[in-house]
Amino acid sequence: MLGTIEYVATLKGNEIIEQLKREGWKVRSQYSPLAFDKGIDFDSYELVLGSSTLYMQWDNWFEWKLSGPPTFIEQLKQRFEL
Repeated sequence: MLGTIEYVATLKGNEIIEQLKREGWKVRSQYSPLAFDKGIDFDSYELVLGSSTLYMQWDNWFEWKLSGPPTFIEQLKQRFEL
């Protein structure tokens, strides 16, 4: 079962991605950088660290949705004031 946070503001979600990458999280997959609508209509990332995976999807209506292990999602909520 995954924990989920929805409606995360675009800039806050972007900040989370960059911070996690600085901390060693790796991008396993992402919406193609060549897609004409990347960052305009849709975007997504799958970040991994060890056995943990964080899924992030963005669209221009609802902004970021983050899904991952429930304990990690709770940590993100507190850490980034979500």
